[in-house]
Amino acid sequence: MNNPDRSHPKINEVIRSNRRSFGLEIKPDGRLVIRAPRHATQSQIEAIVAQKAAWIRQKQAVAAERFPNAQPKNFTPGETFWYLGQQYPLKLTDRRRPPLELEGAFLLSRTAQNRAKAVFINWYREETRSITYNLIETYSQNYDFQVGALTINSARTRWGSCSGQNNLNFTYRLSMAPFSVVDYVVVHELCHLKVRNHSAAFWQAVRSIKPNYEQEQGWLKQNGALLTLD
Repeated sequence: MNNPDRSHPKINEVIRSNRRSFGLEIKPDGRLVIRAPRHATQSQIEAIVAQKAAWIRQKQAVAAERFPNAQPKNFTPGETFWYLGQQYPLKLTDRRRPPLELEGAFLLSRTAQNRAKAVFINWYREETRSITYNLIETYSQNYDFQVGALTINSARTRWGSCSGQNNLNFTYRLSMAPFSVVDYVVVHELCHLKVRNHSAAFWQAVRSIKPNYEQEQGWLKQNGALLTLD
């Protein structure tokens, strides 16, 4: 959709949900996505964009500099998709099952192409669940972490979280990152089971398990915005 006032940044997409506040997201390719309350009016949305115009342009400039070749996903042959820190091209196959698999390239069934994004999300979700589960099991045995449930969600801005009930949550996008980064994120959330803040004690707990965790933090800061299916 286009913003009628050309002096304001163009709105590329509005996503409405049962949220109470507005959220603005700049994609790596510079697209502006507005997350709005379900009953927000167009004028309210445009007012938020006008208010945040300088911030939006600054973030779009940063995205253009950092990710000059970023493009939205169309799920067409030749596009590349991340898995454990590497990019693999997409190819179509006549096989119907499974709808998606990784064999040196992502092989997507032609019959699933019209629902490719959902198929990819499900594939990443299962990969992230398997990888994080195995890491949690290992660290829990070695460091006596008491973990509740494991949930793989669709969070867009958080890689992981820890609840007061010791449940751990990770976004399905996590398995797009290098294994060492996945490992760090899991350790980060496990350490929150014992230290519920980001104090010096918390970071010392992380460092005791991942001495070079800053490297993984740096990778996520530099590349995390690219780990998306949007």
